[in-house]
Amino acid sequence: MTSTAVHVVTANDYLVARDADLLRPVYAALGLAVGAVIQGQQAGERRAAYACDITCCTARELVFDYLRDGLGRTRDPLRRRVDQLSGEGSSPPLLRGLCMAIVDEADSILIDEARVPFILAQAVGNEQETDYLKQSLEIARQLGSAVDSPHFRLDPAARTARLTLSGQERVDALVRPLASVWRNRLHREESIRSALAALHIYRRDRHYLVRDGKVLIIDDTTGRVAAGRAWSRGLHQLIELKEQCLPTAAQVTAAQITYQRFFPRYLRLAGLSGTLSESAGELRAHYDLAVSCVPLRRPNRRTVLPSRLFANRQLLQEAIACRVVEFQHSGRPVLIGTDSVADSEALSQLLEQRGVAHALLNARNDLAEAKIVARAGERGAITVATNMAGRGVDITLGKGVSELGGLHVICCQFNAARRIDRQLAGRCARQGDPGSVETWLTADASLFVTALGGGTRRLLAAHAAALPSRVVHALAALVQRRIERRHVLERKRLLQHDQSMDRRLSFGGPLE
Repeated sequence: MTSTAVHVVTANDYLVARDADLLRPVYAALGLAVGAVIQGQQAGERRAAYACDITCCTARELVFDYLRDGLGRTRDPLRRRVDQLSGEGSSPPLLRGLCMAIVDEADSILIDEARVPFILAQAVGNEQETDYLKQSLEIARQLGSAVDSPHFRLDPAARTARLTLSGQERVDALVRPLASVWRNRLHREESIRSALAALHIYRRDRHYLVRDGKVLIIDDTTGRVAAGRAWSRGLHQLIELKEQCLPTAAQVTAAQITYQRFFPRYLRLAGLSGTLSESAGELRAHYDLAVSCVPLRRPNRRTVLPSRLFANRQLLQEAIACRVVEFQHSGRPVLIGTDSVADSEALSQLLEQRGVAHALLNARNDLAEAKIVARAGERGAITVATNMAGRGVDITLGKGVSELGGLHVICCQFNAARRIDRQLAGRCARQGDPGSVETWLTADASLFVTALGGGTRRLLAAHAAALPSRVVHALAALVQRRIERRHVLERKRLLQHDQSMDRRLSFGGPLE
């Protein structure tokens, strides 16, 4: 036995607390102490948890604690140690070091969530900054609608907007009577582009929620609220103003890091997931990790049914309602994975109108996630959820459900990565249980909107009912490969930017 600190990293606070409590007797029998780090804990509680032999935590909390430890401290490790011993440094660090990490759901954390930098920021906002953002929104609104405006073009996949030549000329005319702060062309055009994205690309109940007068980001990968996260460079404040919320203070970057730079700092790093093989190249390139496949303990009894394409969301939801009634009559439980909060609530409303009892799980009620998903395998249970809800929570089949065919999963979208499709399908037929899955799409699904032109989508809608399952799969796979390549490039650029920011922060104070 050694004093090496081991961090067991998982996807959310529920799993952190569950795993620590579930395995505490085992660790105690081995003479090991276990601690848990979750959102809302004070520094003393965190420090005590990290002092244990084994610490269960989410990647997000771990990274931010690491950044807090480094904030305001010298980068020279010898000097830091001298400060600690002499008592001249700041408060004691939270972490004991980066010795060993075991990452659960490793592809979700190391790959999917690696497209977002983790930024420790300091508030610097003022009234002038808020007025500037308000004027940016007003100017953006005067550039017309997203459908037919000649002044700008949108890129939903990259979530960016660009001004056309006529748009630049229009902006020049609109800012002429305004204050001198609008004289800088690069600054004003960046602000207008962000305002256009806030107005036309970022959508309520898909990309964010508004709760108690605050804008809360919805994580693309998990479908859960990303607590404490904010968009940078004024975008978050622009969306708050768009939703008539009180804008939070503008912030500057005090420290930042990405998963690609953080996790390789561990002396020992390992991870596990059921969908790692597709990401073997990136795991090797960024983390120097090889992937080994472990055979299933029991035979896979999952049945994959043919995919279907519908012309629009209304037809899709009507068909799902009929399908749910069919399964409910037989007693089989059904889990429906939807694209967004808005879609989950629209389907829930339709099922209510049909008199179908069901549970609804999305970012609005994610605190009840574990309880809702745990009951999703009971006889006759119908669960409508956002796509990744319940990942990491076993869905235990109720009495007699296995004889009926097990849990049936309906996926209402193909995701940007094929791995995520398999993760939702993996909610059924676990541990040798029976189960089935089918994918039903619409021509205006977000996957197609981000990668196909309007004409192509209209053609798909016109021939949706006639397209065979293999054609739907082939088309979706083609789009997914295109988006996956784009995401790989985004992660590479983010890593390069993060390395550049780290060098700049090491020579000065906070950055705009």
